[in-house]
Amino acid sequence: METIELSRKQLYDLVWSTPISKLTLQYALSNEGIKKICKQFEIPMPQNGHWLKLKYNKKVKIEKLNPVFGGIDKIVMTLREEGNTINVDQTPLTIRTKEIENDSNAPLTVPETITKPDILTIQTKDYWKGKIKFNSYREDNRIVYPIRVGKDCEKRALLFMDSFTKLLRYRGHTWSKEYNYIGVLIDTVFIEIDLREASKRIPPTTKYGSSQYIPTGEFIIKMGKYSGEREWRDGKTKVEEMLAKIMAKLEIYAAEEKIQKERNRIWHLNYQAELKRKEEIKQLKNEEVEKFNKLVKLSEQYNKSLLIRKYIEAKKEKAQNENTLDQETQEWINWANDKADWLDPLINKPDDILDN
Repeated sequence: METIELSRKQLYDLVWSTPISKLTLQYALSNEGIKKICKQFEIPMPQNGHWLKLKYNKKVKIEKLNPVFGGIDKIVMTLREEGNTINVDQTPLTIRTKEIENDSNAPLTVPETITKPDILTIQTKDYWKGKIKFNSYREDNRIVYPIRVGKDCEKRALLFMDSFTKLLRYRGHTWSKEYNYIGVLIDTVFIEIDLREASKRIPPTTKYGSSQYIPTGEFIIKMGKYSGEREWRDGKTKVEEMLAKIMAKLEIYAAEEKIQKERNRIWHLNYQAELKRKEEIKQLKNEEVEKFNKLVKLSEQYNKSLLIRKYIEAKKEKAQNENTLDQETQEWINWANDKADWLDPLINKPDDILDN
């Protein structure tokens, strides 16, 4: 839709020169939408009865526009396209519903008889007649409509589902099955669907009797489950007249679910990345601790080797001073130096006995 930028003064002049009902024909906004914009930009509007008083030349009070405004003096207004009844300030569901209703090619009418039945309509009829049997419904890829109605309402249910399916396919979607559940597939998002007939509870007539449930002929169509569940029920408006609204809700729900799935996917990726980061930090820390402990151990070994050598020198010096440095003592000194060299991490001399 095309947009236009107005200043506060320009919009002020518009609302005081043109009734709001006519402004909604120029701009893709509802009455409340224009009032909301005027309130947001602190633009006074005519009081109720203003235009009627003008029509009969009665005196009216015109409020002046306060030139002082704390916000940005730029108002973006969406121009209304010819024949387009969509208001940009409406809810996404209302906008999507009107888009579907305004599509002259969309199959939105449920006929009195089925012509060119969809393959699922044929399969459902064959299933009801016993021509199709499922040995394992969960593993069988064939689909029949999820209909739970009495015999008297089967024709109406098929008419509705056939029309719904044609609209579904026209909008680029299809039916699908997940495990035991049947639903529609919209942009990779599966949404469970169920059409059932409402029943009325009849209390027991005897003390130990049980309640009876009588079918009412009223249809209830349900989509989704848990927090995403939504129902449409026969009332003043039959479900047949809600095709556009049901389809709009399904598409919006699918779009929201897809966004949520993407958010969940990104969150999971970030979560996994964070776990990996923490694991890498933990591994680096463990490696660092291991290296440090090794350093401490080698340092201790080195100090011990120095201590041993110091002891060897002291013993050798004592033997020399006492003139007792015989062959046996010298052999011990050689043996002790070998052990010190074996212990010293800077030498790491092999030892046949200690290495084994």
